[in-house]
Formats: sequence, structure tokens, C-alpha cells
Amino acid sequence: MFSRRFIPMIVDFLPTRAIKNSISPSRKTCLLVQYNMYASSAKSKGQKTGRRCWKCNVEIKSTVEFFCPSCNIIQSPSKKATYFELMSSPKTFDINTTQLAERYKELQWKLHPDKFSELSKEEKSLSEEQSSLVNEAYHTLLKPLNRGLYLLNLKGVPITEDEATSRDVKFLAVIMDKYEQIASDEKKIKEVYQENNGDLKKCLKNVSSAFEKGDIETARQEVVKLNYYSKIDEFIKDQES
Repeated sequence: MFSRRFIPMIVDFLPTRAIKNSISPSRKTCLLVQYNMYASSAKSKGQKTGRRCWKCNVEIKSTVEFFCPSCNIIQSPSKKATYFELMSSPKTFDINTTQLAERYKELQWKLHPDKFSELSKEEKSLSEEQSSLVNEAYHTLLKPLNRGLYLLNLKGVPITEDEATSRDVKFLAVIMDKYEQIASDEKKIKEVYQENNGDLKKCLKNVSSAFEKGDIETARQEVVKLNYYSKIDEFIKDQES
């Protein structure tokens, strides 16, 4: 935002001298007053965006600040931070799960309720909230299906795992055939697993590509397919265990 010493110069940015000269002194004054009001309003709004520490009332500007930067007291979870921001991951379908796990361990070491057992009731309660949120964020981003569903939600296309069903008759026929092969012949389980694993990997690439291109409808369709392939994968693993 421009400081007030630049306000008298604003008229000089008008495109031509003819237009500039056509503005009367009173109109120029009016423009400057309006600009002053806008600048003050914008500044005021900017000051209200941060959280404040419940203990010392210091403003907390970062949405992912777990502790007060002034008194180091644990804070309530941010309502604006995404799971990606909490876990220091890029907001993309493809993420580094090794780094995700390291971030999870780091945060749980800092936020686990056991570390706050001898502190105030408020701090213990907040540590439970923060620890629970980090746990939810980690497990959501860890699995590709959950990550895809969460990304769709962030993109304005909310869909749950139960709602991720397909109406593609041909696709559903292929899925049913896989289950029938597993149920009818145990010898085919390994074959079906390998085939499904290939379909799963291909689907993951399609989901990643769709999100990268910003093609949300294709991403939604591919995430739905991913739901089916993932369930078959889990079903076969359960059968073998």
C-alpha cells in the first residue's frame, strides 16, 4: 500500500495531460479524499486478519503458528490453514510422503498431550486439539485416495469416499469381473492383484496429470476410479492376510 506522502502524486499517473487538465481542482480533491478513505479501509482490514494469543494478546500473523511467537504458549488450531500448509507440503496431488512423515513426527513431538500433562487445563486441551488435527492432516495426505478427495474439496468439488461412485457401466463391469475372479478361483488372486496394481498406478498418473492441468472434472472422474481400484487392492490384501 502506498504511504500518504505519495497520495498528492496520484493524479500524475493519469494517461494524458488533456485528461489530467480536464479534472477540476474540486474533483481532484474529491479523488484524493476517496483514495485516502480506501487506503485507511484497506489498512484497517489488513490489521484484523491475524489471530491473537489467548495469553498475551500478541498478534499471530502466520496461519500455521502452533505457539505464540512472544510468550511461546500453545495456541488453538488455525481455522484457515489447509492440511498441506500444516504439514509443510505443496498443495499438489504428488507429495513427498517421506518428508510428510518427518513433519508428522516433528509436530507430534512438540504437540503431544503428554508434554503438557503438568501445565494448565487450557494448554492440555489445546495440545489435544492440535495433536488431533495434525494426526488427521497426516493420514489424509498420506493415502493418495484421501489426498485426492481432500484436494477436490479444496477446489470446490466436495466428495466423500462413500459418494465416489461411478455410473460408467463398462468400467463397473470390469470391476465386477475382478471381484468374480477373486471369489471363483484362488489361483487367480495374484494375477488379478498384478493387473489391478497396474490399473492403480495408471490411475494415479491420470489423477496427478488432471490436477496439474487444472482439469477438475477429469480429476474427479479419476479419483472415483481410484476409489474402486484401492478397494480391490485392500480386499485382496485382506484375503491374503
